[in-house]
Amino acid sequence: MHTLRLFAISIDAVRDIFGADPALAERLRAVAAARFAPPTRARPSGILGLFRRDRQLEVDPSRPLVSDVEALLAGGYISPDRTRQCWLVLLAWLEELSTAHAELAVRELDTLEFDLARAGLHSDNSLRNLAARQLGTILRPLPGQTVGYAKHSTAVDTLDALVSLGRTADEEFAAVIARTDPVRDLLTVVATGQDLDVVVVEVPPGETTPGR
Repeated sequence: MHTLRLFAISIDAVRDIFGADPALAERLRAVAAARFAPPTRARPSGILGLFRRDRQLEVDPSRPLVSDVEALLAGGYISPDRTRQCWLVLLAWLEELSTAHAELAVRELDTLEFDLARAGLHSDNSLRNLAARQLGTILRPLPGQTVGYAKHSTAVDTLDALVSLGRTADEEFAAVIARTDPVRDLLTVVATGQDLDVVVVEVPPGETTPGR
Protein backbone atom coordinates (compact mmCIF):
# COMPACT_ATOMS: atom_id res chain seq x y z
CA MET A 1 0.00 0.00 0.00
CA HIS A 2 1.33 3.43 -0.99
CA THR A 3 0.35 6.34 1.24
CA LEU A 4 0.54 9.82 -0.26
CA ARG A 5 0.40 12.84 2.01
CA LEU A 6 -0.84 16.05 0.40
CA PHE A 7 -0.31 19.49 1.94
CA ALA A 8 -1.80 22.91 1.21
CA ILE A 9 1.31 25.05 1.61
CA SER A 10 3.34 27.40 -0.54
CA ILE A 11 6.51 25.94 -1.99
CA ASP A 12 8.41 28.95 -0.64
CA ALA A 13 7.36 28.02 2.90
CA VAL A 14 8.70 24.51 2.34
CA ARG A 15 12.04 25.77 1.06
CA ASP A 16 12.30 28.21 3.99
CA ILE A 17 12.59 25.19 6.33
CA PHE A 18 16.07 24.49 5.01
CA GLY A 19 18.23 27.21 6.52
CA ALA A 20 15.33 28.31 8.73
CA ASP A 21 15.44 31.64 10.57
CA PRO A 22 15.76 31.40 14.38
CA ALA A 23 12.04 31.75 15.14
CA LEU A 24 10.98 29.10 12.63
CA ALA A 25 13.83 26.80 13.68
CA GLU A 26 12.75 26.90 17.32
CA ARG A 27 9.15 26.15 16.37
CA LEU A 28 10.18 23.19 14.25
CA ARG A 29 12.57 21.84 16.90
CA ALA A 30 9.68 21.79 19.35
CA VAL A 31 7.49 19.90 16.87
CA ALA A 32 10.19 17.30 16.25
CA ALA A 33 10.92 16.91 19.96
CA ALA A 34 7.26 16.26 20.72
CA ARG A 35 6.67 13.94 17.76
CA PHE A 36 9.81 11.84 17.93
CA ALA A 37 10.70 11.86 21.61
CA PRO A 38 12.03 8.41 22.67
CA PRO A 39 9.96 6.42 25.17
CA THR A 40 10.94 7.13 28.74
CA ARG A 41 10.96 4.93 31.81
CA ALA A 42 12.58 5.33 35.19
CA ARG A 43 15.81 3.39 35.68
CA PRO A 44 15.78 0.56 38.23
CA SER A 45 16.77 1.75 41.68
CA GLY A 46 19.58 0.33 43.78
CA ILE A 47 23.03 -0.91 42.92
CA LEU A 48 21.79 -3.13 40.08
CA GLY A 49 20.39 -0.09 38.33
CA LEU A 50 23.89 1.28 37.87
CA PHE A 51 24.89 -1.60 35.63
CA ARG A 52 21.65 -2.63 33.92
CA ARG A 53 21.10 -1.33 30.38
CA ASP A 54 17.55 -0.18 29.74
CA ARG A 55 16.82 -0.57 26.01
CA GLN A 56 13.97 1.95 26.17
CA LEU A 57 16.49 4.62 27.16
CA GLU A 58 18.98 3.86 24.41
CA VAL A 59 19.12 5.85 21.16
CA ASP A 60 17.25 4.13 18.34
CA PRO A 61 18.99 5.09 15.08
CA SER A 62 16.01 3.89 13.06
CA ARG A 63 14.05 6.87 14.41
CA PRO A 64 14.74 10.54 13.65
CA LEU A 65 17.55 11.98 15.77
CA VAL A 66 18.42 15.50 16.89
CA SER A 67 21.24 15.47 14.34
CA ASP A 68 18.69 14.87 11.56
CA VAL A 69 16.62 17.83 12.75
CA GLU A 70 19.64 20.11 12.87
CA ALA A 71 20.89 19.03 9.45
CA LEU A 72 17.54 19.87 7.89
CA LEU A 73 17.24 23.23 9.64
CA ALA A 74 20.76 24.16 8.59
CA GLY A 75 20.13 23.14 5.00
CA GLY A 76 23.23 20.99 5.21
CA TYR A 77 24.30 17.63 3.87
CA ILE A 78 21.94 14.71 4.44
CA SER A 79 23.67 11.36 4.60
CA PRO A 80 21.96 8.72 2.43
CA ASP A 81 21.54 6.44 5.45
CA ARG A 82 19.54 9.21 7.24
CA THR A 83 17.30 10.17 4.31
CA ARG A 84 14.33 8.06 5.44
CA GLN A 85 14.39 9.52 8.94
CA CYS A 86 14.70 13.05 7.56
CA TRP A 87 11.60 12.53 5.41
CA LEU A 88 9.66 11.55 8.53
CA VAL A 89 10.76 14.78 10.19
CA LEU A 90 9.83 16.85 7.14
CA LEU A 91 6.40 15.20 6.97
CA ALA A 92 5.76 16.20 10.58
CA TRP A 93 6.84 19.76 9.83
CA LEU A 94 4.67 19.98 6.72
CA GLU A 95 1.71 18.87 8.79
CA GLU A 96 2.50 21.61 11.29
CA LEU A 97 2.97 24.40 8.77
CA SER A 98 0.35 23.58 6.15
CA THR A 99 -3.10 25.13 6.04
CA ALA A 100 -4.57 21.66 5.51
CA HIS A 101 -3.36 18.17 4.79
CA ALA A 102 -4.86 14.96 3.47
CA GLU A 103 -3.93 11.33 2.92
CA LEU A 104 -4.51 9.11 -0.08
CA ALA A 105 -3.80 5.39 0.27
CA VAL A 106 -3.54 3.36 -2.93
CA ARG A 107 -2.19 -0.06 -3.81
CA GLU A 108 -1.11 1.06 -7.27
CA LEU A 109 -1.27 4.70 -8.29
CA ASP A 110 -0.98 3.75 -11.96
CA THR A 111 -4.11 1.60 -11.66
CA LEU A 112 -6.08 4.43 -10.08
CA GLU A 113 -4.86 6.83 -12.75
CA PHE A 114 -5.89 4.40 -15.49
CA ASP A 115 -9.38 4.05 -14.01
CA LEU A 116 -9.74 7.83 -13.74
CA ALA A 117 -8.66 8.19 -17.38
CA ARG A 118 -11.32 5.64 -18.36
CA ALA A 119 -13.84 7.74 -16.45
CA GLY A 120 -12.84 10.76 -18.54
CA LEU A 121 -10.10 12.57 -16.59
CA HIS A 122 -7.62 14.22 -18.96
CA SER A 123 -3.96 13.34 -18.53
CA ASP A 124 -3.16 17.02 -17.85
CA ASN A 125 -5.16 16.68 -14.65
CA SER A 126 -3.77 13.36 -13.46
CA LEU A 127 -2.92 12.92 -9.79
CA ARG A 128 0.76 12.43 -10.68
CA ASN A 129 0.82 15.95 -12.11
CA LEU A 130 0.32 17.24 -8.57
CA ALA A 131 3.84 15.97 -7.84
CA ALA A 132 5.39 16.75 -11.22
CA ARG A 133 7.66 19.57 -10.04
CA GLN A 134 10.71 18.94 -7.87
CA LEU A 135 10.66 20.51 -4.41
CA GLY A 136 14.12 21.97 -5.00
CA THR A 137 15.52 21.17 -1.54
CA ILE A 138 18.64 19.38 -0.31
CA LEU A 139 16.52 16.39 0.82
CA ARG A 140 16.44 13.95 -2.07
CA PRO A 141 13.64 11.39 -2.60
CA LEU A 142 14.16 7.79 -1.63
CA PRO A 143 14.37 5.31 -4.52
CA GLY A 144 10.92 5.06 -6.08
CA GLN A 145 9.39 7.61 -3.69
CA THR A 146 6.78 10.01 -5.10
CA VAL A 147 7.71 13.54 -4.04
CA GLY A 148 6.90 16.87 -5.66
CA TYR A 149 4.57 19.82 -5.86
CA ALA A 150 2.11 21.62 -8.10
CA LYS A 151 1.62 25.35 -8.43
CA HIS A 152 -1.61 26.97 -7.31
CA SER A 153 -2.94 27.26 -10.86
CA THR A 154 -2.38 23.55 -11.53
CA ALA A 155 -4.15 22.68 -8.29
CA VAL A 156 -7.17 24.77 -9.25
CA ASP A 157 -7.31 23.25 -12.73
CA THR A 158 -7.15 19.74 -11.24
CA LEU A 159 -9.92 20.58 -8.78
CA ASP A 160 -12.15 21.85 -11.57
CA ALA A 161 -11.49 18.68 -13.57
CA LEU A 162 -12.30 16.38 -10.64
CA VAL A 163 -15.50 18.27 -9.82
CA SER A 164 -16.56 18.14 -13.47
CA LEU A 165 -15.74 14.44 -13.63
CA GLY A 166 -17.94 13.76 -10.63
CA ARG A 167 -20.85 15.42 -12.40
CA THR A 168 -20.48 13.89 -15.86
CA ALA A 169 -18.89 10.44 -15.47
CA ASP A 170 -20.94 7.29 -15.88
CA GLU A 171 -22.28 5.68 -12.72
CA GLU A 172 -19.93 2.72 -13.09
CA PHE A 173 -17.01 5.01 -12.19
CA ALA A 174 -18.61 6.50 -9.05
CA ALA A 175 -16.52 4.36 -6.70
CA VAL A 176 -13.28 5.25 -8.48
CA ILE A 177 -14.04 8.96 -8.39
CA ALA A 178 -15.00 8.74 -4.70
CA ARG A 179 -11.48 7.52 -3.91
CA THR A 180 -10.18 10.95 -4.91
CA ASP A 181 -12.36 12.75 -2.33
CA PRO A 182 -9.40 13.48 0.02
CA VAL A 183 -7.52 15.07 -2.90
CA ARG A 184 -10.53 17.13 -3.98
CA ASP A 185 -11.11 18.37 -0.43
CA LEU A 186 -7.46 19.41 -0.11
CA LEU A 187 -7.53 21.17 -3.49
CA THR A 188 -10.65 23.05 -2.40
CA VAL A 189 -8.65 24.53 0.46
CA VAL A 190 -5.79 25.43 -1.88
CA ALA A 191 -8.18 27.19 -4.24
CA THR A 192 -9.26 29.57 -1.46
CA GLY A 193 -5.78 31.11 -1.07
CA GLN A 194 -3.64 32.49 -3.86
CA ASP A 195 -0.43 31.82 -1.92
CA LEU A 196 -1.10 28.08 -1.50
CA ASP A 197 0.42 25.33 -3.62
CA VAL A 198 0.16 21.55 -3.24
CA VAL A 199 3.04 19.47 -1.91
CA VAL A 200 2.89 15.68 -2.25
CA VAL A 201 5.12 13.29 -0.32
CA GLU A 202 4.86 9.51 -0.27
CA VAL A 203 5.31 8.20 3.27
CA PRO A 204 8.34 5.89 3.50
CA PRO A 205 7.46 2.17 3.69
CA GLY A 206 6.68 0.94 7.18
CA GLU A 207 5.12 4.25 8.26
CA THR A 208 1.49 5.25 7.88
CA THR A 209 1.57 8.57 9.70
CA PRO A 210 4.95 10.05 10.59
CA GLY A 211 6.06 9.37 14.14
CA ARG A 212 2.76 7.89 15.30
